[in-house]
Amino acid sequence: VNRALPPHIIRRRRIAGLVIVGLLIWALWALVSFVIGLFSPGGAKATNVAACAPGVVSVTALSGDGTNHVSSYAQGERPLIWFTIVNNGKTACSFNTGAAVQFFRIRNSEQVVWDSKQCDRKDLGNQETVLKPGKPIKSPVGMWMRVYSSNSGCGEGQAPAMAGTYSLVAEVNGVVSSNYEEFNLEDLPVESQG
Repeated sequence: VNRALPPHIIRRRRIAGLVIVGLLIWALWALVSFVIGLFSPGGAKATNVAACAPGVVSVTALSGDGTNHVSSYAQGERPLIWFTIVNNGKTACSFNTGAAVQFFRIRNSEQVVWDSKQCDRKDLGNQETVLKPGKPIKSPVGMWMRVYSSNSGCGEGQAPAMAGTYSLVAEVNGVVSSNYEEFNLEDLPVESQG
């Protein structure tokens, strides 16, 4: 003969069951958050991570085809520009890598030809990124239209830049790139180069 369980035992079993279900839901949420963090650009969301100490972060300016360095551009070819950023410390740290604090400057000798500060920047924001030690992060790739920048803008409609040797500098959240990325703009059109 099956006897009915006393109410206090049923209550305990229900509470235990709810606690187990709650723990399983929490564990699943933690696992999903961890996996998402592994595949996000910065490696994880910047929560409970100390800000990067001064001098720990370095930036490298790059120009090319979006993947590889290119040192010379034929007439009509537009350089693609980007940077990599790396944490040279021993522990992960949080750093603002948002578009609002990203700047590029292109010089011809000592003259600043193009400065991204003169572009339309009103919709750009900040983004705290966790930088893992020794793991460079590549920025999105932009394009220089081979023009001068001015108070009226930095793209189409600006005065064209002449042939010559140029250098690119990147700056992210006050950290200036350690290199001057040099490249040449040529007079020859693309089809004339061999």
